[in-house]
Amino acid sequence: MRPRLSSADPSSHQHFQNLSSPSLDVHHDCTAQPGGTGHMDDDRRSADGHPDIVRDVFAHLAQTDILFKKIASAQDGCIDASALAARRRLRRLVDSTRSSGFADDASAALDVALASLTTLTRLCDHKFVAYSYSSIPIVWRAIYVHVQLLKACCTLIPRSSRNTEEESNRLQLCIRDLDLALIVAGAASIGEDQTCHDLISALQQRLLDLPREDHTIPSRPQNQDGDPPLAKRRRLLDLDTDNVQFEARAQADSSIPEYSSDQAPSFMDLADPHSLHRAKPFVVRAFAQNAGWPAVQPSCHRSWSSAEHLISVAGPARVVPVEVGANYARQDWGQDMILWDDFLKHCHWDTSLTPDPKRSPRNTSNAHLPVLYMAQHDLASQFPALSQDFYLPEYVYTSPPPPPDWPDYAPPATPDGAITNVWIGPAGTVSPPHFDPFYNCFVQVVGHKEVWVAPPICRPIRTRTAAGLQTADSTEKSNDADARAESSVTDTLMSNTSDVDVFGTDEVVASQVRSAAFRSVFGPGDLLYLPPGWWHSLRSLTRSASVSTWF
Repeated sequence: MRPRLSSADPSSHQHFQNLSSPSLDVHHDCTAQPGGTGHMDDDRRSADGHPDIVRDVFAHLAQTDILFKKIASAQDGCIDASALAARRRLRRLVDSTRSSGFADDASAALDVALASLTTLTRLCDHKFVAYSYSSIPIVWRAIYVHVQLLKACCTLIPRSSRNTEEESNRLQLCIRDLDLALIVAGAASIGEDQTCHDLISALQQRLLDLPREDHTIPSRPQNQDGDPPLAKRRRLLDLDTDNVQFEARAQADSSIPEYSSDQAPSFMDLADPHSLHRAKPFVVRAFAQNAGWPAVQPSCHRSWSSAEHLISVAGPARVVPVEVGANYARQDWGQDMILWDDFLKHCHWDTSLTPDPKRSPRNTSNAHLPVLYMAQHDLASQFPALSQDFYLPEYVYTSPPPPPDWPDYAPPATPDGAITNVWIGPAGTVSPPHFDPFYNCFVQVVGHKEVWVAPPICRPIRTRTAAGLQTADSTEKSNDADARAESSVTDTLMSNTSDVDVFGTDEVVASQVRSAAFRSVFGPGDLLYLPPGWWHSLRSLTRSASVSTWF
């Protein structure tokens, strides 16, 4: 489980300030740069020519008093005055725009409304910075989401005089802000995720309907001299990476037990209260291929090795959260937002790469650029079409009891007791040794990763410190480390993380840990089953995409 930085940490402030940062090429002054390509259904229009979705959302926003009354009731009426004032201002904007926004020439009124909504957005941004991520009051999340819904409606209302370049910028800005409503404000937590998706589709369709010269949605990359077509390059890449044999270099004396799909522990094997398999990690080779995942089938148009598919399911102008830096335990690590298609290019999804298993994995072609990594993000909720490309392993539904060495286990507090995340990045990204409180089914989809695991009793520490065998809740006895922990909020949030490089040769893992640890290399389709509390570290040997499910 990766850290959510507190607002007390300067890098946390940078994260929320980047919601309108120049790196996105999309600003509050409407200077957006568009994203990829997509195929949206024609937007429905009522008899007066306005999109039906706009009238539907206006009607919905007029009824949100019910939600805010529930929020106030849940907090015993304790909502700060600034939130109440922002809510009143939002309600007046809904009423005034709903009554005047559909006039024959409402451009001036819409501009005034958009300016006010931009001010409310910035107010929400400042409120978000004042809290750690998990403690942002739900009333401010709701205000932020509803502001973006209203802003999208104002943008979708046709204007009598059209400046298509300005309209393109407004459309892209709204798409970006609705993504932030999904990612940062948690629109799903207040039941507004589907409304966000519907509006994004309408905005994207309007963007694609503009004259081509007024937006810069990239077309399919042109072939260079001697290069095979894109689809053929993708097939060659998949074949190359599938046939490459990588050597495990992690500091462990044993390999993780592995099975073929037809010999792997069954659902009943893990559901059995006396199961011998449930408390130990194991690997199932080619699990996803045998389970019929379209995402791992090279010849399938829904393969995740295809940049064309990943961009198409998202549509233009989408943004995603990324980590900046190859390792989140390092001091230079941070978080940001980036256009989805730009991120895929950064990770080489649009180029043909043949990995060399004898070389250390590095992002060589972008050596002068920071490493970007999408980690622990529910991408399938942001881009729902991706959920059709994979299926949850049946192990997720075994309702396992706490294992003997992790008696405090409890499943995630979600409606279905599971959390699914996607991990995408270039070669060279590393998740340092850490443990999670849940069972985990981790499936490699694209590329190769090396993994190192160790039992809960082992904490990887440097040999210059005390013994290398400690209880899971113990801490390293190092004055330097203690001093850093006292001065850094990040350190306290990462008490489940070690900064030892178990893949490197510069430092040696204690012999007690090494003898208890296991290692393996995953290829496309391989599954790792991991009980709660087990230490694990992963590094990408090639560009990589993975799906993990905590349960």
